[in-house]
Amino acid sequence: MKPNQSKYPFAKKWAPELESDGHVQISTFFLENYHRLKPYSLTHGEAMFVVHLMQHKWGEEAPYPGYKTIAKRMGVSDKTARRLAKSLEEKKYLLREIRQANTNRFHLNKLMSALVTLKGGAKTATILRRTERGS
Repeated sequence: MKPNQSKYPFAKKWAPELESDGHVQISTFFLENYHRLKPYSLTHGEAMFVVHLMQHKWGEEAPYPGYKTIAKRMGVSDKTARRLAKSLEEKKYLLREIRQANTNRFHLNKLMSALVTLKGGAKTATILRRTERGS
């Protein structure tokens, strides 16, 4: 296998014709656990909003897509996209940085922290179960 060649190429998982449009790197842990977050779980709509935000996250910097862009891609109204962002903000998973004459920045640090905390708790629970079985 060549150095930059993936063991699991996109074209084999999806379809070669879709590869040129790009793809989004999403944590499997997020996909499998967004509904288990504490103290507030995410709805399916909120999770999809996060997925669409991640489409605009290229590094550590907060993504900054417009609501119209997200709404169009999700197939919802601008108002619904704004409601999803507001709901995530009320749950303390998202911080919207309002910018004049620019689109908002969407900071997801608290969501990432909540996921890491949940993952740590899941590992602890697994270790405890194993310990209990071994006793």
